[in-house]
Amino acid sequence: MAFCFWLTGCSPYRFFYHPNKKLYLDPQKLNLSYEMMEYPSLNGKKLFALLFKTSLEPKGIVVHFHGNFGNVSNHFTQSYFLVNYGFDVLVFDYQGYGGSQGKPNPRKTVDDGISSIRFAQQLNRKKENGVFLLGQSIGGAAALVAMAKEPLAKAAVIEASFPSYRMMARDVLKRSILVWPLYPFYPWFVTKKYDPIRYLDQIAGRPLFFVHGTKDSVIPLKMSQILFEKAKGPKFLWIIEGAGHIGGRYKERDVYEQNIVNFFENATKQK
Repeated sequence: MAFCFWLTGCSPYRFFYHPNKKLYLDPQKLNLSYEMMEYPSLNGKKLFALLFKTSLEPKGIVVHFHGNFGNVSNHFTQSYFLVNYGFDVLVFDYQGYGGSQGKPNPRKTVDDGISSIRFAQQLNRKKENGVFLLGQSIGGAAALVAMAKEPLAKAAVIEASFPSYRMMARDVLKRSILVWPLYPFYPWFVTKKYDPIRYLDQIAGRPLFFVHGTKDSVIPLKMSQILFEKAKGPKFLWIIEGAGHIGGRYKERDVYEQNIVNFFENATKQK
């Protein structure tokens, strides 16, 4: 066990989380209006987020669960477009990312998500519609579990995510000869408790929209297909031909934005 943890940076989750505090893109330099927010996670650690408000009649608020690298400053561009269609957007950093305190792991990212959903509802200018989620990559895994545990979350777009941390660990390990020796036993150090596939039954009745590109070299398409098959519905799956990891918006920009907006708008009508 000690040898395994030494090889993986003293944590079984080193393959999953790559946070930093670098400022990649300042929304102010793009002339985007935003507010910096701070609020506690369920364990009391401070979380940092950016709030973008629509200038249109608000239809609701979307919480963006971003991917595993960087922080909000290199992810907010993936969700900001929703502001142009009448949605406020809260993009938050998990513990250990950007300005958020603590260190990430599957439990903490779920707790951070639950706290962010509840905080978003306080900010919600259309409270009767609840909160909508956009979860990308590992953020999709956290978003599904947080949604199962927090009924304020009414619908979710899950892009390029996975059903199980162990399944994802095995897929990553088999890609490189450098970590191949860990393949037989490393995944057993990864918890199954927060695997999204274990929580799909608890989301039944709330709409889920799975999105994945056929050219995703980070998370295989089959993983969204597994999630889709296990979900109870209402559920939808959109496979984007030729798109890479979280690359749907770059491959099919107008269609991508309209499909996601249509999904959230339809969710506002579901009571």
